[in-house]
Amino acid sequence: MLFLDWVGVNDPWTGVNVDLVALQSIVCQVFRIPTSQCGPPIAIGLEHHTSYARVYSFQLPFRAVVARLVAPVKPLFKTEGEVAAMNLVRSHTSLPVPTVFAYCSESSNPVGAEWLIMEHMPGVELREAWDQLQYPQKQTLARNLIDVYDQLFRLKADGCGGIYHSTRQMDNLSSARMSPRWQPLSLESLRLLRSHCNHSINNGYELGPLQDVSLVDYRLVVPSPSQTMPTFTSEEYFKLVAFNGNPPTRSDFDLPSREKCVELFHSIHRLYPSSTLFGPSEPSNFYFSHGDLHEGNILIDPQSGAITGIIDWEAAGFRPLWSEVIGVGWFKEDKQRFIIGSDGPGEFEDDTAPEDIQLRAFFRHHLHKKNPDLFSCFVGGTELRAVLHAAVDDPSPIGETDIFLYRYHDLGYWKEGRRGAFPWDMEAWQHRRLDLDKAEMERVAEHGDYVTLWTEKWGE
Repeated sequence: MLFLDWVGVNDPWTGVNVDLVALQSIVCQVFRIPTSQCGPPIAIGLEHHTSYARVYSFQLPFRAVVARLVAPVKPLFKTEGEVAAMNLVRSHTSLPVPTVFAYCSESSNPVGAEWLIMEHMPGVELREAWDQLQYPQKQTLARNLIDVYDQLFRLKADGCGGIYHSTRQMDNLSSARMSPRWQPLSLESLRLLRSHCNHSINNGYELGPLQDVSLVDYRLVVPSPSQTMPTFTSEEYFKLVAFNGNPPTRSDFDLPSREKCVELFHSIHRLYPSSTLFGPSEPSNFYFSHGDLHEGNILIDPQSGAITGIIDWEAAGFRPLWSEVIGVGWFKEDKQRFIIGSDGPGEFEDDTAPEDIQLRAFFRHHLHKKNPDLFSCFVGGTELRAVLHAAVDDPSPIGETDIFLYRYHDLGYWKEGRRGAFPWDMEAWQHRRLDLDKAEMERVAEHGDYVTLWTEKWGE
C-alpha cells in the first residue's frame, strides 16, 4: 500500500441512503404528534458543514427540534459516546447542553443512518457574531468561556478515554425503558460496548475508546475501538494519538516522524518532575473536555454575548488538562505565542487597538482568578500542545510534522543551556528523513508526485 495513512474515504456518506421521510415519521413518533403537525426537514449549517454529520431542523407545534444524522465513522461508539457526554454534562454542570429526546446508535433503522433528536438550542454561532460584538459583550463571553472550562474541570476520572453509559445498567429493563435510546441495542452492539467499555468511573458511566478528532478523521485509516482504548498516563495518551491507534496505523514512511514527536513530548514532560499539571508526577486524574470546542460549536446571544448553547459533543472525553485549555476563537492564543506547524508565532501583531489588549488581559486575569490551574495550563501548556498538534497532523505531503520538528530545533525552542542536549541528533535525523523521502519517491515515481496524487484523490 503506497499511502497507508490516507486509506480512508473521500466522503463517509458515499453509499449511505438517508430516508428523511422516515426521520420525520420518527420525530412524530417521539413527540406523539401527527405528521400534519410536523414541518418538513430543513437542512441547517450547510455553509460550515462537515462530513461527520448532517443536521436538520423540524418545526413542531410547541417547539423546534434538531435531528443530527451521524456519518458511519466509528459506528456505534461515536453516537453512544456523544449521548453519554451530553447527559454527563447536563446532570453535573449548569452548562447549556442540548437535551437528547431520542437517539439510535445503529444504522439498521428506517432512516439508514445513526441519528439523534435533540433540543434546538437558541443563539447564533460565535464565529458569525464575533465581529458584531461590542467590548462589554466580549467581556461577558470571556466570563462564560472561563465558566465552561471551570465547570468541566470539576469532572474527573482516573483514566483518559471516551465516556459511555454503563452497559450493566442496560440489563435493567426499567432503566432501558427510561433511556432516550429509540430501540434496544442488538446483541452484537451490546457485546461490543461491554467488551470495550468496562472501566467504571462513577454515576453509571464507564470509560471506553477515545474519540479524539484526529482518531475519527475519515480520510485516514480510522483505528478500531480496540486500538483506541483508555490510557492512564499523559505519555500513553500522547503516544496513542500520535501513532493513530495502538497498534499504530501510521505508515513506515510516516511513523518515524511521529516517533520523534513522542520523544520530544517525553523530554519536555520530564522537565517538570514535580509538576502536577505538566510532568510525570501528575496525579492519575484526567479532566472532562469537549474535545472540539471551536467557534462553530458555541452558540451565543448576539445581544448580550452570553453563551446559549454548546453543541457537537462527539469528541468529548477525559484528557490531560494541559491539552484542552486553549481558548476559543479570538481567545485562542497558541498561534500567537508559539510555532504551530510551519507558522511562526503571530506575536499578537493584530492586537493594535487598546480594546484588544484590555480584553486579553481581562480574559487572563479572570481565568487565573477563577481557577489558577486552568490559567497555568492555558499559558504553560502551549509548548506541549504545539508538539501534540504536530504529532496528530496529517501525513505528508499535506501535514507539516517534519517542518515543525526542524523549525522547533533551528529556532532554538529547546534551550540547551537550561535543558541540556537536544533529545536527538538532528543532523542524523535529517539524513534519515532524506533517505525515507528518496525511497518513497522511488516507490511512487510511476504514479506521479504526492501533490498530484492527493489532488486526484481528494480534490484541491
